[in-house]
Amino acid sequence: MPQTLEEYHTKIERMMAEGDALVAARDPASEDAVKRRMAESALVIASYQLFVHRQVFAPMLEHADVAMRARVNELKVECIALTEDLRFNVREFVARVDDGPLDWDQAAAGVAWFNGRVRAHIAHVRQMMAPELSDAEHARLRARRTATIGVQAA
Repeated sequence: MPQTLEEYHTKIERMMAEGDALVAARDPASEDAVKRRMAESALVIASYQLFVHRQVFAPMLEHADVAMRARVNELKVECIALTEDLRFNVREFVARVDDGPLDWDQAAAGVAWFNGRVRAHIAHVRQMMAPELSDAEHARLRARRTATIGVQAA
Protein backbone atom coordinates (compact mmCIF):
# COMPACT_ATOMS: atom_id res chain seq x y z
CA MET A 1 0.00 0.00 0.00
CA PRO A 2 1.09 3.59 -0.48
CA GLN A 3 3.10 5.29 2.25
CA THR A 4 2.25 8.97 1.76
CA LEU A 5 -0.90 11.00 1.20
CA GLU A 6 0.15 11.89 -2.35
CA GLU A 7 0.92 8.23 -3.14
CA TYR A 8 -2.58 7.29 -1.96
CA HIS A 9 -4.20 10.05 -3.99
CA THR A 10 -2.21 9.07 -7.09
CA LYS A 11 -3.09 5.38 -6.66
CA ILE A 12 -6.78 6.16 -6.15
CA GLU A 13 -6.84 8.52 -9.15
CA ARG A 14 -5.14 5.89 -11.30
CA MET A 15 -7.62 3.23 -10.22
CA MET A 16 -10.55 5.55 -10.98
CA ALA A 17 -9.17 6.32 -14.46
CA GLU A 18 -8.70 2.61 -15.15
CA GLY A 19 -12.19 1.84 -13.81
CA ASP A 20 -13.70 4.63 -15.92
CA ALA A 21 -12.04 3.11 -18.99
CA LEU A 22 -13.29 -0.40 -18.15
CA VAL A 23 -16.88 0.78 -17.76
CA ALA A 24 -16.73 3.01 -20.83
CA ALA A 25 -15.59 0.07 -22.99
CA ARG A 26 -18.71 -1.94 -22.02
CA ASP A 27 -16.95 -5.14 -23.03
CA PRO A 28 -18.86 -8.20 -21.75
CA ALA A 29 -15.53 -10.00 -21.46
CA SER A 30 -14.42 -7.43 -18.85
CA GLU A 31 -17.22 -8.11 -16.32
CA ASP A 32 -14.85 -10.07 -14.07
CA ALA A 33 -12.28 -7.27 -14.31
CA VAL A 34 -14.95 -4.76 -13.26
CA LYS A 35 -15.84 -6.91 -10.23
CA ARG A 36 -12.16 -7.26 -9.28
CA ARG A 37 -11.58 -3.53 -9.69
CA MET A 38 -14.48 -2.74 -7.36
CA ALA A 39 -13.20 -5.15 -4.72
CA GLU A 40 -9.67 -3.73 -5.03
CA SER A 41 -11.08 -0.22 -4.77
CA ALA A 42 -12.85 -1.08 -1.54
CA LEU A 43 -9.56 -2.31 -0.04
CA VAL A 44 -7.61 0.74 -1.18
CA ILE A 45 -10.27 3.20 0.05
CA ALA A 46 -10.44 1.41 3.43
CA SER A 47 -6.65 1.52 3.73
CA TYR A 48 -6.67 5.19 2.70
CA GLN A 49 -9.28 5.94 5.36
CA LEU A 50 -7.08 4.45 8.10
CA PHE A 51 -3.99 6.22 6.77
CA VAL A 52 -5.57 9.66 6.37
CA HIS A 53 -7.22 9.50 9.80
CA ARG A 54 -3.98 8.56 11.57
CA GLN A 55 -1.38 10.43 9.53
CA VAL A 56 -3.27 13.54 8.41
CA PHE A 57 -6.44 14.24 10.36
CA ALA A 58 -5.28 13.30 13.89
CA PRO A 59 -2.11 15.45 13.79
CA MET A 60 -4.05 18.37 12.31
CA LEU A 61 -6.69 18.17 15.04
CA GLU A 62 -4.03 18.36 17.75
CA HIS A 63 -2.75 21.75 16.62
CA ALA A 64 -5.73 23.33 14.89
CA ASP A 65 -7.92 26.25 15.74
CA VAL A 66 -11.70 25.84 16.00
CA ALA A 67 -12.33 26.57 12.31
CA MET A 68 -9.68 24.10 11.13
CA ARG A 69 -10.93 21.41 13.53
CA ALA A 70 -14.41 21.85 12.08
CA ARG A 71 -13.05 21.50 8.54
CA VAL A 72 -10.96 18.43 9.44
CA ASN A 73 -13.99 16.82 11.09
CA GLU A 74 -16.08 17.45 7.95
CA LEU A 75 -13.45 15.68 5.86
CA LYS A 76 -13.23 12.81 8.35
CA VAL A 77 -16.99 12.25 8.15
CA GLU A 78 -16.87 12.46 4.35
CA CYS A 79 -14.04 9.90 4.24
CA ILE A 80 -15.94 7.49 6.49
CA ALA A 81 -19.06 7.91 4.33
CA LEU A 82 -17.07 7.15 1.17
CA THR A 83 -15.72 3.94 2.67
CA GLU A 84 -19.13 2.82 3.89
CA ASP A 85 -20.88 3.71 0.63
CA LEU A 86 -18.30 1.82 -1.41
CA ARG A 87 -18.53 -1.22 0.87
CA PHE A 88 -22.32 -1.39 0.59
CA ASN A 89 -22.33 -0.61 -3.13
CA VAL A 90 -19.75 -3.33 -3.85
CA ARG A 91 -21.83 -5.86 -1.91
CA GLU A 92 -25.00 -4.91 -3.82
CA PHE A 93 -23.16 -4.82 -7.16
CA VAL A 94 -21.67 -8.29 -6.71
CA ALA A 95 -25.07 -9.70 -5.72
CA ARG A 96 -26.70 -8.20 -8.84
CA VAL A 97 -23.96 -9.41 -11.17
CA ASP A 98 -24.11 -12.90 -9.69
CA ASP A 99 -27.80 -13.00 -10.69
CA GLY A 100 -27.27 -12.02 -14.32
CA PRO A 101 -25.26 -9.99 -16.80
CA LEU A 102 -23.82 -6.63 -15.85
CA ASP A 103 -26.11 -3.66 -16.41
CA TRP A 104 -23.54 -1.34 -18.00
CA ASP A 105 -25.72 1.77 -17.70
CA GLN A 106 -26.23 1.20 -14.00
CA ALA A 107 -22.53 0.39 -13.50
CA ALA A 108 -21.46 3.53 -15.39
CA ALA A 109 -23.83 5.71 -13.36
CA GLY A 110 -22.61 4.23 -10.08
CA VAL A 111 -18.95 4.59 -11.01
CA ALA A 112 -19.45 8.19 -12.15
CA TRP A 113 -21.34 9.07 -8.95
CA PHE A 114 -18.81 7.47 -6.61
CA ASN A 115 -15.70 8.60 -8.48
CA GLY A 116 -17.05 12.16 -8.53
CA ARG A 117 -17.36 12.08 -4.76
CA VAL A 118 -13.86 10.65 -4.34
CA ARG A 119 -12.37 13.26 -6.68
CA ALA A 120 -14.11 16.02 -4.70
CA HIS A 121 -12.81 14.54 -1.42
CA ILE A 122 -9.25 14.42 -2.73
CA ALA A 123 -9.55 18.02 -3.94
CA HIS A 124 -10.84 19.12 -0.50
CA VAL A 125 -8.00 17.33 1.31
CA ARG A 126 -5.41 18.84 -1.03
CA GLN A 127 -6.92 22.30 -0.54
CA MET A 128 -6.78 21.84 3.23
CA MET A 129 -3.16 20.65 3.07
CA ALA A 130 -2.04 23.51 0.78
CA PRO A 131 -4.35 26.46 1.44
CA GLU A 132 -1.78 28.88 0.03
CA LEU A 133 -2.53 27.62 -3.47
CA SER A 134 -5.37 29.29 -5.31
CA ASP A 135 -8.30 27.31 -6.70
CA ALA A 136 -6.80 27.83 -10.19
CA GLU A 137 -3.42 26.45 -9.05
CA HIS A 138 -5.08 23.41 -7.51
CA ALA A 139 -7.09 22.91 -10.72
CA ARG A 140 -3.89 23.05 -12.81
CA LEU A 141 -2.20 20.50 -10.56
CA ARG A 142 -5.24 18.18 -10.76
CA ALA A 143 -5.37 18.58 -14.55
CA ARG A 144 -1.69 17.72 -14.85
CA ARG A 145 -2.07 14.64 -12.61
CA THR A 146 -5.25 13.56 -14.41
CA ALA A 147 -3.58 13.93 -17.81
CA THR A 148 -0.65 11.85 -16.63
CA ILE A 149 -2.94 9.21 -15.13
CA GLY A 150 -5.13 9.12 -18.24
CA VAL A 151 -2.07 8.45 -20.41
CA GLN A 152 -0.95 5.66 -18.06
CA ALA A 153 -4.41 4.07 -18.04
CA ALA A 154 -4.72 4.09 -21.83
